[in-house]
Amino acid sequence: MDRRSWLKSAALAGVTGGLATSTDEALAKAASNGPLKIVSVKVTPIALPDPPILAASGCHGPYFLRNIVEVKTDSGRVGIGETRGGEERRMQLLEAAKRVTGQDCFSLRATREQLKDLDNSVYAGIELACLDAAGKATGRRLCDLIGGPVRDKVEFAAYLFYRYAADHPTLLKDSRLVDDRGSGDKALDQWGEVRSADSMTDMAAAFRKKWGFRVLKLKAGVLPPKEELKTMRLMAERFGPDVPLRIDPNARWTIDTAIRGVDDMRRHEVPLEYYEDPVRGQKAMAAIRDYTGAVMSTNMCVTEFEHIPDAVRDKPIDVVLGDHHGWGGISAFQELGRICEIFGWQLSQHSNNHAGITMAAMIHAGSTIPQLKLASDTHYVWLVEGADIIQGANLPIRNGFMKIPEGPGLGVAIDPDRLARAHEVWKKSGMRDRDDQTTIRMIQPGWERKLL
Repeated sequence: MDRRSWLKSAALAGVTGGLATSTDEALAKAASNGPLKIVSVKVTPIALPDPPILAASGCHGPYFLRNIVEVKTDSGRVGIGETRGGEERRMQLLEAAKRVTGQDCFSLRATREQLKDLDNSVYAGIELACLDAAGKATGRRLCDLIGGPVRDKVEFAAYLFYRYAADHPTLLKDSRLVDDRGSGDKALDQWGEVRSADSMTDMAAAFRKKWGFRVLKLKAGVLPPKEELKTMRLMAERFGPDVPLRIDPNARWTIDTAIRGVDDMRRHEVPLEYYEDPVRGQKAMAAIRDYTGAVMSTNMCVTEFEHIPDAVRDKPIDVVLGDHHGWGGISAFQELGRICEIFGWQLSQHSNNHAGITMAAMIHAGSTIPQLKLASDTHYVWLVEGADIIQGANLPIRNGFMKIPEGPGLGVAIDPDRLARAHEVWKKSGMRDRDDQTTIRMIQPGWERKLL
C-alpha cells in the first residue's frame, strides 16, 4: 500500500496516534474525519514588524511580508501554510487556489504538476497547508506524514545582523509605519544600534545567554570588510574554538577581498565553519574555493535543482543552504538531502523573515532529513514576542534547539485576531514588496549596493 492509501485508510480506521479501542469509537472517528477534498483556499497577505537590520541589500523596512494560506476541506478541517510575501506571489497563490480546489490534500504529486509553472514558493505554501490538513485528519504530526523524524529537536544558529536602533529618530518618521512603536520603552526592541565589531560581539554574547546558541552566523557585506573581519576575530577570542563561526557577505565582496578574508581569519585562528557566498556566481565561488580551500556554502548560486549539474562540474560549494520555500516544498527539500549525500555536500537550512507557521515547518522538515547535520538559520529571534500570528507565545528556542511542536499537523494554530491585525497592517502600510533600499537611503542618502 502506498503512503497516500495508507493515510486515507488510517483516517477511516480512526488512527490518532494509536488504534481505536472499539468499533463504535472507530466509526465515530471515521465519521468525523471524512474526506480531504479541497473546497476553498484563502490567501491572506500580512505585514509583521521588522527591526532595522542591515544586509548587503540595504536595511530592512518597518515590516516584512508573508502570505498565509488556509486550505479548507469538505470534512471541515482547515490546513494552514505560510510562504514568502510580495504582490506577485500573492497573485500566483490566488491562481493556484483556483487550480487546486476540488483536489485531494493527499494528492501532492498531482498538485505539484498543476502548479509547476508558478513560483516554487507558491507550491510550498499550498503543500504545507495540505500536509497540515492531512495531519489533523489522521491525528499525526506533519513530520510523521513525511517519513518520520530522525531527531526530536533541530539545532539553530544565532543569526547576527548589524543594525540601527529600533527607535532611530529618522526611521520613526517612516510614512509606512502604522503601529504605535516609538522611542525608549516604546521601541520595537531594545537591542540598540550595533554597527561595530565590539557591539556585535556583545550582542552575540547576549544571544548565547538568552537562547543558548552554539553556532554564530554573521551577516556581513554591510560595514567595511576590515570591521567585519575584526568582528569575527573578537567573537573567536571571546567564545573560543568550540563555538563555530560563519560569515555571509551576500556576494558583496570582490574576489580579492574574499581571499584576504580567508587569510585574515586563518591567521587569527577563527573557527570558521563555512564561508557563505562571499562573491557572486558559481565560477567566482569555485575560484575562491580552489585558491583558499575554504569550506564554501551558498544560498545564492545553488538554489534550484537546475543549478546542480553546473555545481557538480565547477565545484563551487561544500554546503547547500536549503529552503523549502525556494526549492519547492518540504518534499523537494527532502530530495535535496539525498542529492547532497550523493555529491558529498553538507546541508543546512536557509531562512528569511518568517512567522511561526514557517518556523514550525522548518522544525518538522529538519527533523526528517538525515543529511541535515549543520545548525539551521532562522530569523525568528527578530520577531518580537507577541507579534507572531500563531496562538500563544513565540515557539521557544532552548540551548540552541527547537523541539518538534506537539499535536497533529504542524502543531501550531492561527490566532484569528493576530492574523487580522497583521493583514490590516499590510493594507495600511502600503508595503507590497521587499524594498531594503528605501529604508537605508533614509539614513544614508544616495546609498548604492557597490562591491566592497
